[in-house]
Amino acid sequence: MAVPVLSPETSCEDALGQLIIGCCAVIDRQLAVFLETEDESGPHKARVALRRLTTALDAFAPILRRKQAGQVRSAAKRLFRALGEVRDADVFLASHSGDREGLERRTLEIRRKTRKALRDSKAVAFAPGLLKLYGSGEILKQNRRSQIVRGAPVRLLAGLVMDDAWRLAQSHGDDPAAMGEVARHDFRKDMKTLRYLAEFFQEFWPGEGWPLFRARMEELQDQLGLLNDLANARLKGRAGESPAEQAALKRAGQLWSGLRAMPPFWASPAAVPAEPGGED
Repeated sequence: MAVPVLSPETSCEDALGQLIIGCCAVIDRQLAVFLETEDESGPHKARVALRRLTTALDAFAPILRRKQAGQVRSAAKRLFRALGEVRDADVFLASHSGDREGLERRTLEIRRKTRKALRDSKAVAFAPGLLKLYGSGEILKQNRRSQIVRGAPVRLLAGLVMDDAWRLAQSHGDDPAAMGEVARHDFRKDMKTLRYLAEFFQEFWPGEGWPLFRARMEELQDQLGLLNDLANARLKGRAGESPAEQAALKRAGQLWSGLRAMPPFWASPAAVPAEPGGED
């Protein structure tokens, strides 16, 4: 999906608004694709937009009311999980060479049930509801210090959240092959968070560092995605460990080693003022 082009001097509040509007537009569009067609791209693209949205909510937590943001995040995760069942079925069908006819029927049934569940739960109201919540200001903290942070240039927040995401990614260790499957899945999710944050703020850091970092990160995510698909296939009894899995582990290790050796391409700015206790 296209990422809004943020200026370093855009206020935190306006930057969040641009990200919310962009994510909601994609969620609305891709939900319609899924509800009205058999196009396989709908669930996948909607899930990417939902994941970007929750990443933005987490990044801008200092200006958000915890209760309202938590409710939005929970609703987004429920929608993400529901679409995940369809996405998993599509991936399994595409990679399976056995009883295609039976699997196709099963995949269509999963799609039918998920569509009904999403219609019954009025999932199409999610994006318009969030836009209304942001537009009214109800999701934003209102105390004086929060208002200062809301008006501060987003570049002050960008470096801080990138530092936090980088530390979290590094906390998983230096070798994906040494991680268990659950830990490697968590590592993959944290690398997605790092990538989405970097893409939100990519205009802030001109130069060669970001393009190379991004290329390595994208390839690492491809390898981790392949490993995740192979692990899911193994859980379903399709196959044991394969040469492709060993090759993906080796390449993932090389890419992660290269990334860890690169200096961060973002600069750590002065800290955003700390939040006092309280919601508002």
